[in-house]
Amino acid sequence: MQLALLNNVKKYYGDRLLLDIKKLEILSGDKIGLVGPNGVGKSTLLKILIGKESVDSGSISLTKSFSYISQLDHLDEESTSSKIKSIFNAPDEYKNHLSGGEKVKLKISNALSKNTELIIADEPTSNLDSTSIETLEEMFKSHPGSLLLVSHDRNFLDTLCNTIFEIEDGKVNIYKGNYSKYLELKKLEKERQTTEYINYKTEKKRLENAVFNKEKQRDNIRKTPKRMGNSEARLHKMGDQKSKQHIDNNIKAIKSRIDHLEIKEKPKTDKLIKISVIDSLELTSKNPIEVKHLDLIIDDKVLLSDISFKIKKGKKIALLGKNGSGKSTLLKELVKNQNDSIKIANNVVLGFLDQEQNILDPNKSILENIQIDSSYLESFIRINLDGFGFKGDSVFKKVSTLSGGEKVKVAICKLLLSDNNLIILDEPTNYLDIKCMEALENAIKNTDKTLLIVSHDRKFISNICDNIIEIDNNKITQFDGSYDGYINFKNKPKINKEEKLLQENKLILETKLSELISLLSFESNADKKELLEKEYLEILNKLKSLK
Repeated sequence: MQLALLNNVKKYYGDRLLLDIKKLEILSGDKIGLVGPNGVGKSTLLKILIGKESVDSGSISLTKSFSYISQLDHLDEESTSSKIKSIFNAPDEYKNHLSGGEKVKLKISNALSKNTELIIADEPTSNLDSTSIETLEEMFKSHPGSLLLVSHDRNFLDTLCNTIFEIEDGKVNIYKGNYSKYLELKKLEKERQTTEYINYKTEKKRLENAVFNKEKQRDNIRKTPKRMGNSEARLHKMGDQKSKQHIDNNIKAIKSRIDHLEIKEKPKTDKLIKISVIDSLELTSKNPIEVKHLDLIIDDKVLLSDISFKIKKGKKIALLGKNGSGKSTLLKELVKNQNDSIKIANNVVLGFLDQEQNILDPNKSILENIQIDSSYLESFIRINLDGFGFKGDSVFKKVSTLSGGEKVKVAICKLLLSDNNLIILDEPTNYLDIKCMEALENAIKNTDKTLLIVSHDRKFISNICDNIIEIDNNKITQFDGSYDGYINFKNKPKINKEEKLLQENKLILETKLSELISLLSFESNADKKELLEKEYLEILNKLKSLK
Protein backbone atom coordinates (compact mmCIF):
# COMPACT_ATOMS: atom_id res chain seq x y z
CA MET A 1 0.00 0.00 0.00
CA GLN A 2 1.23 3.48 -0.86
CA LEU A 3 1.73 5.66 2.24
CA ALA A 4 3.34 8.73 0.65
CA LEU A 5 3.90 10.13 -2.85
CA LEU A 6 5.80 13.17 -4.12
CA ASN A 7 5.33 14.13 -7.79
CA ASN A 8 7.38 16.74 -9.68
CA VAL A 9 8.30 18.54 -6.46
CA LYS A 10 10.61 21.56 -6.64
CA LYS A 11 11.78 23.56 -3.63
CA TYR A 12 13.86 26.73 -3.97
CA TYR A 13 15.73 28.76 -1.37
CA GLY A 14 16.28 32.09 -3.10
CA ASP A 15 17.86 31.26 -6.46
CA ARG A 16 19.06 27.85 -5.27
CA LEU A 17 17.10 24.78 -6.31
CA LEU A 18 17.31 22.71 -3.13
CA LEU A 19 15.09 19.76 -4.13
CA ASP A 20 14.05 18.54 -7.58
CA ILE A 21 12.08 15.30 -7.19
CA LYS A 22 10.35 13.69 -10.19
CA LYS A 23 8.66 10.88 -8.28
CA LEU A 24 9.20 9.45 -4.81
CA GLU A 25 6.98 7.04 -2.95
CA ILE A 26 6.90 5.25 0.41
CA LEU A 27 5.14 1.88 0.61
CA SER A 28 4.01 -0.38 3.44
CA GLY A 29 6.99 -2.33 4.79
CA ASP A 30 9.54 0.31 3.79
CA LYS A 31 12.18 1.08 6.43
CA ILE A 32 13.95 4.05 4.87
CA GLY A 33 17.10 5.88 5.88
CA LEU A 34 17.38 9.39 4.39
CA VAL A 35 21.05 10.38 4.02
CA GLY A 36 23.17 13.17 2.57
CA PRO A 37 25.54 15.93 3.75
CA ASN A 38 24.33 18.74 6.00
CA GLY A 39 22.40 21.35 4.06
CA VAL A 40 21.18 19.17 1.17
CA GLY A 41 17.56 19.29 2.38
CA LYS A 42 16.92 16.17 4.48
CA SER A 43 14.95 17.90 7.24
CA THR A 44 13.27 20.14 4.64
CA LEU A 45 12.06 17.06 2.75
CA LEU A 46 10.52 15.64 5.93
CA LYS A 47 8.77 18.95 6.64
CA ILE A 48 7.49 19.14 3.06
CA LEU A 49 6.09 15.63 3.43
CA ILE A 50 4.15 16.45 6.63
CA GLY A 51 3.00 19.85 5.34
CA LYS A 52 5.18 22.09 7.53
CA GLU A 53 7.07 23.46 4.49
CA SER A 54 5.53 24.63 1.23
CA VAL A 55 6.86 23.72 -2.22
CA ASP A 56 7.28 25.89 -5.33
CA SER A 57 5.69 23.25 -7.55
CA GLY A 58 4.51 19.66 -7.47
CA SER A 59 2.07 17.56 -5.43
CA ILE A 60 2.38 15.63 -2.16
CA SER A 61 0.11 13.00 -0.64
CA LEU A 62 0.60 11.38 2.79
CA THR A 63 -1.34 8.86 4.84
CA LYS A 64 -3.23 10.40 7.77
CA SER A 65 -1.82 7.66 10.00
CA PHE A 66 1.68 9.02 10.65
CA SER A 67 3.81 10.21 13.58
CA TYR A 68 6.58 12.81 13.40
CA ILE A 69 9.57 12.98 15.77
CA SER A 70 11.83 16.03 15.72
CA GLN A 71 14.51 17.43 18.03
CA LEU A 72 13.23 20.99 17.61
CA ASP A 73 9.44 20.76 17.67
CA HIS A 74 7.47 21.21 20.89
CA LEU A 75 6.34 18.10 22.69
CA ASP A 76 2.68 17.20 22.25
CA GLU A 77 0.73 16.99 25.50
CA GLU A 78 -0.64 13.54 24.75
CA SER A 79 -1.13 10.38 26.75
CA THR A 80 1.50 7.74 26.27
CA SER A 81 1.50 4.03 27.02
CA SER A 82 3.04 3.51 30.47
CA LYS A 83 4.45 0.20 29.18
CA ILE A 84 6.38 1.96 26.39
CA LYS A 85 7.60 4.63 28.82
CA SER A 86 8.80 1.92 31.18
CA ILE A 87 10.66 -0.01 28.46
CA PHE A 88 12.28 3.18 27.19
CA ASN A 89 12.89 4.61 30.68
CA ALA A 90 11.06 7.78 29.64
CA PRO A 91 9.69 10.32 32.16
CA ASP A 92 5.98 10.14 33.05
CA GLU A 93 5.16 13.63 31.79
CA TYR A 94 6.66 16.70 30.16
CA LYS A 95 8.41 19.20 32.43
CA ASN A 96 10.56 22.19 31.54
CA HIS A 97 13.60 20.87 33.40
CA LEU A 98 13.80 17.64 31.37
CA SER A 99 17.13 16.98 29.66
CA GLY A 100 17.42 16.74 25.87
CA GLY A 101 17.58 12.95 26.09
CA GLU A 102 14.48 12.74 28.31
CA LYS A 103 12.47 14.98 25.97
CA VAL A 104 13.45 12.82 22.98
CA LYS A 105 12.42 9.66 24.86
CA LEU A 106 9.03 11.16 25.64
CA LYS A 107 8.51 12.22 21.98
CA ILE A 108 9.46 8.73 20.76
CA SER A 109 7.18 7.09 23.35
CA ASN A 110 4.30 9.30 22.15
CA ALA A 111 4.96 8.36 18.51
CA LEU A 112 5.13 4.63 19.21
CA SER A 113 1.98 4.73 21.37
CA LYS A 114 -0.08 5.93 18.38
CA ASN A 115 0.79 2.73 16.44
CA THR A 116 0.66 4.63 13.12
CA GLU A 117 1.28 3.30 9.61
CA LEU A 118 4.35 5.53 9.21
CA ILE A 119 6.85 7.01 11.67
CA ILE A 120 8.88 9.95 10.35
CA ALA A 121 11.86 10.70 12.61
CA ASP A 122 14.49 13.45 12.31
CA GLU A 123 17.67 12.50 14.23
CA PRO A 124 15.87 10.38 16.88
CA THR A 125 19.17 9.12 18.38
CA SER A 126 20.55 12.58 19.21
CA ASN A 127 21.01 13.11 22.97
CA LEU A 128 20.50 9.38 23.64
CA ASP A 129 23.16 7.17 25.23
CA SER A 130 24.16 3.82 23.70
CA THR A 131 21.79 1.78 25.88
CA SER A 132 18.82 3.98 24.95
CA ILE A 133 19.74 3.80 21.24
CA GLU A 134 19.78 -0.01 21.40
CA THR A 135 16.39 0.02 23.16
CA LEU A 136 15.02 2.36 20.48
CA GLU A 137 16.29 -0.01 17.76
CA GLU A 138 14.35 -2.89 19.31
CA MET A 139 11.21 -0.74 19.63
CA PHE A 140 11.41 0.43 16.00
CA LYS A 141 12.09 -3.17 14.87
CA SER A 142 8.88 -4.35 16.52
CA HIS A 143 6.86 -1.42 15.12
CA PRO A 144 4.54 -2.94 12.47
CA GLY A 145 4.41 0.19 10.31
CA SER A 146 6.93 1.83 7.97
CA LEU A 147 9.82 4.12 8.95
CA LEU A 148 11.42 7.19 7.39
CA LEU A 149 14.53 8.11 9.38
CA VAL A 150 17.13 10.85 9.20
CA SER A 151 20.10 9.75 11.31
CA HIS A 152 23.89 10.07 11.36
CA ASP A 153 24.10 6.82 13.38
CA ARG A 154 25.26 4.27 10.81
CA ASN A 155 24.67 1.27 13.09
CA PHE A 156 21.10 2.47 13.60
CA LEU A 157 20.57 2.70 9.82
CA ASP A 158 22.19 -0.70 9.30
CA THR A 159 19.99 -2.39 11.89
CA LEU A 160 16.65 -0.90 10.83
CA CYS A 161 16.67 0.08 7.15
CA ASN A 162 15.88 -1.92 4.01
CA THR A 163 16.11 1.11 1.69
CA ILE A 164 18.32 4.20 1.56
CA PHE A 165 17.19 7.50 0.02
CA GLU A 166 20.25 9.63 -0.82
CA ILE A 167 19.85 13.34 -1.58
CA GLU A 168 22.54 14.48 -4.04
CA ASP A 169 22.43 17.65 -6.15
CA GLY A 170 18.74 18.08 -5.34
CA LYS A 171 17.80 14.61 -6.63
CA VAL A 172 16.82 11.59 -4.53
CA ASN A 173 18.70 8.40 -5.46
CA ILE A 174 17.23 5.12 -4.19
CA TYR A 175 19.36 2.16 -3.04
CA LYS A 176 17.86 -1.13 -1.85
CA GLY A 177 19.40 -2.51 1.35
CA ASN A 178 20.74 -1.10 4.60
CA TYR A 179 23.45 1.56 4.97
CA SER A 180 26.35 -0.89 4.52
CA LYS A 181 24.76 -2.20 1.30
CA TYR A 182 24.34 1.42 0.16
CA LEU A 183 28.08 1.98 0.68
CA GLU A 184 28.86 -1.16 -1.36
CA LEU A 185 26.62 0.02 -4.20
CA LYS A 186 28.15 3.53 -4.07
CA LYS A 187 31.62 1.99 -4.26
CA LEU A 188 30.66 -0.07 -7.31
CA GLU A 189 29.07 3.04 -8.83
CA LYS A 190 32.30 4.99 -8.31
CA GLU A 191 34.39 2.17 -9.82
CA ARG A 192 32.10 2.13 -12.86
CA GLN A 193 32.35 5.93 -13.18
CA THR A 194 36.16 5.69 -12.96
CA THR A 195 36.24 3.03 -15.71
CA GLU A 196 33.91 5.10 -17.91
CA TYR A 197 36.05 8.22 -17.35
CA ILE A 198 39.27 6.36 -18.29
CA ASN A 199 37.63 4.91 -21.41
CA TYR A 200 36.29 8.36 -22.37
CA LYS A 201 39.72 10.01 -21.95
CA THR A 202 41.44 7.18 -23.87
CA GLU A 203 39.01 7.35 -26.79
CA LYS A 204 39.12 11.15 -26.92
CA LYS A 205 42.92 11.09 -26.97
CA ARG A 206 42.95 8.44 -29.72
CA LEU A 207 40.60 10.51 -31.90
CA GLU A 208 42.57 13.73 -31.26
CA ASN A 209 45.76 11.93 -32.34
CA ALA A 210 43.96 10.73 -35.47
CA VAL A 211 42.99 14.34 -36.30
CA PHE A 212 46.59 15.47 -35.73
CA ASN A 213 47.97 12.73 -38.03
CA LYS A 214 45.40 13.48 -40.76
CA GLU A 215 46.20 17.20 -40.65
CA LYS A 216 49.89 16.38 -40.90
CA GLN A 217 49.19 14.08 -43.86
CA ARG A 218 47.18 16.83 -45.59
CA ASP A 219 49.94 19.41 -45.07
CA ASN A 220 52.50 17.04 -46.58
CA ILE A 221 50.70 16.69 -49.92
CA ARG A 222 53.27 17.81 -52.56
CA LYS A 223 52.94 21.18 -54.21
CA THR A 224 52.95 21.35 -58.09
CA PRO A 225 56.57 21.10 -59.43
CA LYS A 226 57.77 24.32 -61.20
CA ARG A 227 58.94 22.60 -64.44
CA MET A 228 55.64 20.80 -64.97
CA GLY A 229 53.58 21.78 -68.06
CA ASN A 230 50.23 23.49 -67.74
CA SER A 231 48.13 20.42 -68.57
CA GLU A 232 50.21 18.22 -66.28
CA ALA A 233 50.02 20.83 -63.53
CA ARG A 234 46.23 21.00 -63.82
CA LEU A 235 45.96 17.20 -63.49
CA HIS A 236 48.37 17.17 -60.54
CA LYS A 237 46.48 19.96 -58.82
CA MET A 238 43.15 18.19 -59.32
CA GLY A 239 44.60 15.02 -57.77
CA ASP A 240 45.98 16.97 -54.81
CA GLN A 241 42.68 18.74 -54.28
CA LYS A 242 40.81 15.43 -54.27
CA SER A 243 43.27 13.98 -51.73
CA LYS A 244 43.00 17.06 -49.52
CA GLN A 245 39.21 17.02 -49.77
CA HIS A 246 39.16 13.35 -48.79
CA ILE A 247 41.43 14.01 -45.79
CA ASP A 248 39.40 17.07 -44.78
CA ASN A 249 36.26 14.95 -44.84
CA ASN A 250 37.99 12.38 -42.63
CA ILE A 251 39.09 15.11 -40.20
CA LYS A 252 35.58 16.52 -40.12
CA ALA A 253 34.12 13.07 -39.40
CA ILE A 254 36.61 12.41 -36.58
CA LYS A 255 35.96 15.83 -35.01
CA SER A 256 32.24 15.10 -35.17
CA ARG A 257 32.85 11.84 -33.31
CA ILE A 258 34.80 13.78 -30.65
CA ASP A 259 31.94 16.28 -30.32
CA HIS A 260 29.43 13.46 -29.94
CA LEU A 261 31.40 11.56 -27.29
CA GLU A 262 29.39 11.38 -24.06
CA ILE A 263 31.40 13.46 -21.61
CA LYS A 264 32.33 11.58 -18.43
CA GLU A 265 33.39 13.64 -15.41
CA LYS A 266 36.33 12.53 -13.31
CA PRO A 267 35.03 11.03 -10.02
CA LYS A 268 36.15 12.83 -6.88
CA THR A 269 38.82 11.04 -4.87
CA ASP A 270 39.36 11.42 -1.13
CA LYS A 271 42.80 12.64 -0.12
CA LEU A 272 44.53 10.42 2.45
CA ILE A 273 46.46 12.60 4.89
CA LYS A 274 48.52 11.82 7.96
CA ILE A 275 48.59 14.21 10.91
CA SER A 276 51.73 13.59 12.97
CA VAL A 277 52.94 14.84 16.33
CA ILE A 278 55.81 17.27 15.69
CA ASP A 279 59.16 15.95 16.96
CA SER A 280 59.49 18.43 19.83
CA LEU A 281 56.12 17.28 21.24
CA GLU A 282 56.74 13.52 21.07
CA LEU A 283 55.37 11.93 24.26
CA THR A 284 58.13 10.50 26.44
CA SER A 285 55.91 8.73 28.98
CA LYS A 286 54.27 5.38 28.23
CA ASN A 287 51.28 6.52 30.32
CA PRO A 288 50.78 10.26 29.72
CA ILE A 289 47.78 10.29 32.12
CA GLU A 290 47.42 8.15 35.27
CA VAL A 291 44.40 8.24 37.58
CA LYS A 292 44.63 6.58 41.01
CA HIS A 293 41.79 6.24 43.55
CA LEU A 294 39.80 9.20 42.21
CA ASP A 295 36.47 10.21 43.75
CA LEU A 296 34.15 12.65 41.97
CA ILE A 297 31.22 14.16 43.87
CA ILE A 298 29.01 16.88 42.36
CA ASP A 299 26.27 18.54 44.47
CA ASP A 300 26.43 15.71 47.03
CA LYS A 301 25.94 13.15 44.24
CA VAL A 302 28.65 10.51 43.93
CA LEU A 303 29.56 10.16 40.24
CA LEU A 304 32.79 8.18 40.57
CA SER A 305 34.11 6.26 43.56
CA ASP A 306 37.73 5.15 43.98
CA ILE A 307 38.47 4.70 40.26
CA SER A 308 41.90 4.08 38.73
CA PHE A 309 42.99 3.85 35.09
CA LYS A 310 45.79 4.76 32.67
CA ILE A 311 45.81 6.54 29.31
CA LYS A 312 48.48 4.80 27.24
CA LYS A 313 50.62 6.58 24.65
CA GLY A 314 49.29 6.33 21.07
CA LYS A 315 45.95 4.79 22.05
CA LYS A 316 42.55 5.87 20.75
CA ILE A 317 40.38 5.43 23.85
CA ALA A 318 36.58 5.48 24.04
CA LEU A 319 34.99 6.64 27.30
CA LEU A 320 31.54 5.05 27.55
CA GLY A 321 28.66 5.31 30.01
CA LYS A 322 25.00 6.21 30.31
CA ASN A 323 23.78 9.81 30.31
CA GLY A 324 24.56 11.34 33.71
CA SER A 325 27.22 8.77 34.61
CA GLY A 326 29.94 11.43 34.83
CA LYS A 327 31.80 11.17 31.51
CA SER A 328 31.92 14.90 30.72
CA THR A 329 32.66 15.74 34.37
CA LEU A 330 35.61 13.33 34.34
CA LEU A 331 37.00 14.87 31.14
CA LYS A 332 36.82 18.36 32.63
CA GLU A 333 38.54 17.13 35.80
CA LEU A 334 41.38 15.70 33.70
CA VAL A 335 41.75 18.97 31.78
CA LYS A 336 41.79 21.07 34.99
CA ASN A 337 44.56 18.81 36.40
CA GLN A 338 44.12 20.11 39.95
CA ASN A 339 43.31 16.81 41.64
CA ASP A 340 46.01 14.88 43.52
CA SER A 341 44.56 11.62 42.18
CA ILE A 342 45.36 12.69 38.60
CA LYS A 343 48.93 12.63 37.30
CA ILE A 344 49.68 14.10 33.85
CA ALA A 345 53.21 13.68 32.42
CA ASN A 346 55.33 16.83 32.07
CA ASN A 347 55.45 17.14 28.27
CA VAL A 348 51.74 16.44 27.65
CA VAL A 349 50.11 19.24 25.63
CA LEU A 350 46.34 18.80 25.86
CA GLY A 351 43.77 19.73 23.26
CA PHE A 352 40.16 19.68 24.50
CA LEU A 353 36.86 19.92 22.64
CA ASP A 354 33.82 20.20 24.91
CA GLN A 355 30.21 20.41 23.78
CA GLU A 356 30.34 24.23 23.82
CA GLN A 357 33.25 24.48 21.29
CA ASN A 358 34.82 27.39 23.18
CA ILE A 359 38.19 27.17 21.39
CA LEU A 360 37.27 29.34 18.38
CA ASP A 361 37.65 33.11 17.95
CA PRO A 362 34.41 34.27 16.25
CA ASN A 363 36.08 37.39 14.82
CA LYS A 364 38.76 35.45 12.93
CA SER A 365 38.42 33.39 9.76
CA ILE A 366 38.31 29.60 9.65
CA LEU A 367 41.89 29.47 8.36
CA GLU A 368 43.20 32.01 10.90
CA ASN A 369 41.65 30.08 13.79
CA ILE A 370 43.63 27.00 12.84
CA GLN A 371 46.89 28.75 11.93
CA ILE A 372 47.13 30.42 15.36
CA ASP A 373 48.08 27.14 17.09
CA SER A 374 49.42 25.07 14.19
CA SER A 375 52.89 24.61 12.71
CA TYR A 376 51.50 23.06 9.52
CA LEU A 377 51.70 24.86 6.18
CA GLU A 378 48.58 26.60 4.86
CA SER A 379 48.37 24.11 1.96
CA PHE A 380 48.20 21.15 4.36
CA ILE A 381 45.62 22.88 6.58
CA ARG A 382 43.44 23.59 3.54
CA ILE A 383 43.62 19.95 2.40
CA ASN A 384 42.22 18.94 5.81
CA LEU A 385 39.55 21.64 5.72
CA ASP A 386 38.54 20.44 2.25
CA GLY A 387 37.88 16.99 3.74
CA PHE A 388 35.41 18.60 6.15
CA GLY A 389 33.61 20.49 3.38
CA PHE A 390 35.42 23.86 3.51
CA LYS A 391 36.54 24.28 -0.07
CA GLY A 392 38.27 27.15 -1.88
CA ASP A 393 37.64 30.64 -0.53
CA SER A 394 35.19 29.39 2.12
CA VAL A 395 38.20 29.04 4.48
CA PHE A 396 38.24 32.85 4.70
CA LYS A 397 34.73 33.03 6.21
CA LYS A 398 34.52 34.46 9.72
CA VAL A 399 33.61 31.86 12.35
CA SER A 400 30.79 34.13 13.58
CA THR A 401 28.93 33.51 10.28
CA LEU A 402 29.03 29.70 10.56
CA SER A 403 26.26 27.31 11.62
CA GLY A 404 26.57 25.15 14.73
CA GLY A 405 27.61 22.11 12.71
CA GLU A 406 30.22 24.07 10.76
CA LYS A 407 31.73 25.41 13.99
CA VAL A 408 32.07 21.85 15.30
CA LYS A 409 33.95 20.85 12.13
CA VAL A 410 36.32 23.83 12.40
CA ALA A 411 36.93 23.15 16.11
CA ILE A 412 37.78 19.50 15.40
CA CYS A 413 40.11 20.48 12.54
CA LYS A 414 41.79 23.04 14.80
CA LEU A 415 42.44 20.45 17.53
CA LEU A 416 43.75 17.81 15.13
CA LEU A 417 46.14 20.29 13.48
CA SER A 418 47.23 22.21 16.61
CA ASP A 419 50.62 21.68 18.25
CA ASN A 420 49.43 19.14 20.83
CA ASN A 421 50.02 15.46 21.52
CA LEU A 422 46.94 14.33 23.47
CA ILE A 423 43.39 15.24 22.41
CA ILE A 424 40.20 14.91 24.46
CA LEU A 425 36.92 15.03 22.49
CA ASP A 426 33.50 15.25 24.15
CA GLU A 427 30.79 14.16 21.67
CA PRO A 428 32.67 15.27 18.52
CA THR A 429 30.10 13.68 16.19
CA ASN A 430 27.18 15.85 17.33
CA TYR A 431 25.95 18.01 14.42
CA LEU A 432 28.16 16.13 11.91
CA ASP A 433 26.66 14.45 8.85
CA ILE A 434 27.85 10.97 7.93
CA LYS A 435 30.33 12.18 5.30
CA CYS A 436 32.02 14.51 7.81
CA MET A 437 32.05 11.74 10.42
CA GLU A 438 33.88 9.52 7.94
CA ALA A 439 36.34 12.37 7.26
CA LEU A 440 36.90 12.66 11.02
CA GLU A 441 37.42 8.89 11.27
CA ASN A 442 40.06 9.02 8.52
CA ALA A 443 41.82 11.94 10.21
CA ILE A 444 41.88 10.14 13.58
CA LYS A 445 43.04 6.86 12.02
CA ASN A 446 45.88 8.70 10.30
CA THR A 447 47.23 10.55 13.33
CA ASP A 448 49.67 9.22 15.90
CA LYS A 449 48.28 11.53 18.58
CA THR A 450 46.77 9.96 21.70
CA LEU A 451 42.98 10.45 21.91
CA LEU A 452 40.31 10.12 24.61
CA ILE A 453 36.82 10.29 23.10
CA VAL A 454 33.28 10.39 24.46
CA SER A 455 30.76 9.37 21.80
CA HIS A 456 27.47 7.49 21.66
CA ASP A 457 28.03 6.64 17.99
CA ARG A 458 28.85 2.93 18.09
CA LYS A 459 30.10 2.73 14.49
CA PHE A 460 32.45 5.67 15.08
CA ILE A 461 33.85 4.06 18.25
CA SER A 462 34.09 0.66 16.56
CA ASN A 463 36.00 2.06 13.57
CA ILE A 464 38.67 4.05 15.43
CA CYS A 465 39.10 3.03 19.08
CA ASP A 466 41.52 0.38 20.35
CA ASN A 467 40.91 0.79 24.10
CA ILE A 468 37.65 1.09 26.05
CA ILE A 469 36.85 2.66 29.43
CA GLU A 470 33.25 2.31 30.65
CA ILE A 471 31.65 4.01 33.66
CA ASP A 472 28.92 1.99 35.37
CA ASN A 473 27.55 2.34 38.91
CA ASN A 474 30.29 4.82 39.92
CA LYS A 475 33.05 2.39 38.90
CA ILE A 476 35.01 1.85 35.70
CA THR A 477 36.00 -1.10 33.54
CA GLN A 478 39.01 -0.77 31.23
CA PHE A 479 39.42 -3.10 28.26
CA ASP A 480 42.48 -3.21 26.00
CA GLY A 481 40.93 -3.91 22.62
CA SER A 482 38.29 -2.80 20.12
CA TYR A 483 34.69 -1.86 20.88
CA ASP A 484 33.43 -5.06 19.21
CA GLY A 485 35.86 -7.09 21.32
CA TYR A 486 34.61 -5.35 24.46
CA ILE A 487 30.96 -6.07 23.62
CA ASN A 488 31.82 -9.75 23.09
CA PHE A 489 33.68 -9.75 26.41
CA LYS A 490 30.66 -8.21 28.19
CA ASN A 491 28.23 -10.66 26.62
CA LYS A 492 30.16 -13.75 27.68
CA PRO A 493 28.19 -15.61 30.36
CA LYS A 494 29.62 -14.81 33.80
CA ILE A 495 30.35 -17.81 36.02
CA ASN A 496 29.58 -17.18 39.71
CA LYS A 497 31.52 -18.78 42.60
CA GLU A 498 29.00 -21.60 43.10
CA GLU A 499 29.04 -22.47 39.39
CA LYS A 500 32.83 -22.39 39.38
CA LEU A 501 33.01 -24.71 42.42
CA LEU A 502 30.50 -27.07 40.80
CA GLN A 503 32.58 -27.26 37.61
CA GLU A 504 35.75 -27.90 39.63
CA ASN A 505 34.06 -30.77 41.55
CA LYS A 506 32.80 -32.27 38.27
CA LEU A 507 36.32 -32.19 36.86
CA ILE A 508 37.75 -33.91 39.97
CA LEU A 509 35.12 -36.68 39.84
CA GLU A 510 35.56 -37.20 36.07
CA THR A 511 39.33 -37.49 36.54
CA LYS A 512 38.81 -40.03 39.35
CA LEU A 513 36.44 -42.07 37.15
CA SER A 514 39.09 -42.24 34.42
CA GLU A 515 41.65 -43.48 36.95
CA LEU A 516 39.27 -46.20 38.25
CA ILE A 517 38.48 -47.40 34.72
CA SER A 518 42.21 -47.76 34.10
CA LEU A 519 42.74 -49.67 37.38
CA LEU A 520 39.78 -51.99 36.72
CA SER A 521 41.14 -52.96 33.32
CA PHE A 522 44.40 -54.22 34.86
CA GLU A 523 43.19 -55.61 38.25
CA SER A 524 43.05 -59.44 38.39
CA ASN A 525 42.29 -59.88 42.12
CA ALA A 526 38.52 -60.42 42.51
CA ASP A 527 38.19 -58.79 45.97
CA LYS A 528 40.13 -55.68 44.96
CA LYS A 529 38.20 -55.48 41.72
CA GLU A 530 34.91 -55.57 43.65
CA LEU A 531 36.07 -52.65 45.84
CA LEU A 532 37.10 -50.66 42.77
CA GLU A 533 33.73 -51.30 41.11
CA LYS A 534 31.92 -50.18 44.29
CA GLU A 535 33.98 -46.96 44.40
CA TYR A 536 33.34 -46.43 40.66
CA LEU A 537 29.55 -46.65 41.15
CA GLU A 538 29.66 -44.24 44.13
CA ILE A 539 31.59 -41.62 42.12
CA LEU A 540 29.35 -42.13 39.09
CA ASN A 541 26.26 -41.47 41.23
CA LYS A 542 27.87 -38.34 42.71
CA LEU A 543 28.67 -37.08 39.21
CA LYS A 544 25.08 -37.71 38.07
CA SER A 545 23.74 -35.74 41.04
CA LEU A 546 25.85 -32.72 40.02
CA LYS A 547 24.50 -32.66 36.45
